[in-house]
Amino acid sequence: MKNPQMISRSRRSVLKSMAAASALMAVPGARFAAAQSLPTLNILNSNTAWAEALTSSVAEAYEGAKVTGESNPYEAHFEKLLIELSQGSSTFDLVTIDNLWIRQPMENGWAVALDDIKAENPDLPEISVANLAPASLTYSEFQGKRWGLPLIMTTPVFVYRKDLFEQAGITKVPTNWDEYRDAAEKLHSDEVAGNVLLLGGQDAHMSGDWGSRLMGMTKIEPHNDGVMDEEGNLIFNSEGQGARAIERLREVLPFTPRGVDGLDYAEGSSLMQQGKAAMMITWSDVIVGIEDGPMKGRFGYTVAPTEAFEQQMVGGWSIMVNAASENKADAYRFLAWMAEGRAYELFREGGESSLALQRDIENPEIVEQIPMLQAFRDFELRGTTPISIPPYRLRNAVEVQRVLYEEILAGVNGRKEPQEAMVDAEKRLKRLVRR
Repeated sequence: MKNPQMISRSRRSVLKSMAAASALMAVPGARFAAAQSLPTLNILNSNTAWAEALTSSVAEAYEGAKVTGESNPYEAHFEKLLIELSQGSSTFDLVTIDNLWIRQPMENGWAVALDDIKAENPDLPEISVANLAPASLTYSEFQGKRWGLPLIMTTPVFVYRKDLFEQAGITKVPTNWDEYRDAAEKLHSDEVAGNVLLLGGQDAHMSGDWGSRLMGMTKIEPHNDGVMDEEGNLIFNSEGQGARAIERLREVLPFTPRGVDGLDYAEGSSLMQQGKAAMMITWSDVIVGIEDGPMKGRFGYTVAPTEAFEQQMVGGWSIMVNAASENKADAYRFLAWMAEGRAYELFREGGESSLALQRDIENPEIVEQIPMLQAFRDFELRGTTPISIPPYRLRNAVEVQRVLYEEILAGVNGRKEPQEAMVDAEKRLKRLVRR
């Protein structure tokens, strides 16, 4: 038998060591030193509600690393992302990315698949995505692997003034473009525009205005995007639907605010917030805060109108691990923790309304708090099929979007006829598309 006195002394030594460690951690400097021992994860970040939460409340809640980040507005974020990743810079361990751009880092080897990180580190936890909305996972899955996690799930939302509908005697919320055009005309006045178009924004006009109309005109498989099929064929005007979508925009152009040629996301949202427009269709993540203005409580939210088919784009943002990061395993652990759900709850609590956590979308109390979520709830009521955003499968998606924007705008403002604009777009894109 071991000496009882030795055992007693050993226990006292352990207790003293524990007490000393506790006392040390109670000293601010010691706590700082302990925090300094954690790995640091630096995130190339955007400047939206979820992005702010990612490097504040989410960073504070995560105990496995010190999480920092650099925030940039939309266009500057894309430029910085290209520079950092293409140069093999290890400054950022994680990057947040609009799903429109997501294939470029995957195919160029700038990002690393989560499956590959785990293969090199078998002790890493599994990343469970069962908590997230299925439609939000499309973009981070590629070649049989998972390359990241969705941050938010977005869709073009039909925002309308309930009080103005009532005053105008409009009892049915438009579900097709004929009804939308008629409502825009009826609601239009010198004080309040009938509807908003965002002709001044490349993404806003191409994807939000034109894309929302294009989606319902022909049958589109969920894994396609309405602009290009799986074989790389341009299909956006295969049945004249691209030109018809421009015609639909021209129908409501007379009922838009002054200066419509210069309106982008921020200006459109501001007009709605101030009560100067009655209807708008735009991406859900760019009208965060619309209820903070004088029109609070007067807005309704639902699925965008459609044409022959009940289909609607679902997009969003994702987060990926930089292939040049020196902290890939730590970045993986952070994403595994995020997938458990608390990070997404903190996005919501930070003011984000484009949510990807399935239990939030299904919770009536949360939908009451964040009425914009009703659009996602209405997918089931309307039988809406989620469709991918165009043209996300291309390595040069932004360049392709630019050409489409220029030709769509020419068709809308009358510099070209709609069919001429689409023919010219197809000619230009055949020389530009890179898969």
